[in-house]
Amino acid sequence: MALKNNNSNQTKDTKKTKVFLVDRHVCNFIRDEWMKDLESFRKWGKQHGVHEAIARKINENEGYNIPVSTLNTICFYRQLKLSDFFSLVEKKYGSAEDKHYYTDK
Repeated sequence: MALKNNNSNQTKDTKKTKVFLVDRHVCNFIRDEWMKDLESFRKWGKQHGVHEAIARKINENEGYNIPVSTLNTICFYRQLKLSDFFSLVEKKYGSAEDKHYYTDK
């Protein structure tokens, strides 16, 4: 007697990822202001104390959930305080408050 497989009729749910607007603004600011003359991700990463994979993630259209420690390292190499960085981001994009959206990943 064959066993009935109940999983065969189930569809796979697409996984949604929550993206906070502030993360996108932070990455877009870095990309638009500090990566506009980008020669290579590797060189940019070395100049800012991060791995080239981080530079690639920042450069993505959706941005990514950048850790504060990474942001602090980048700002250190830019000789900029975190508070000044966030002021620049807020000046360019306005307040993001707790706004977010979902994307398929």
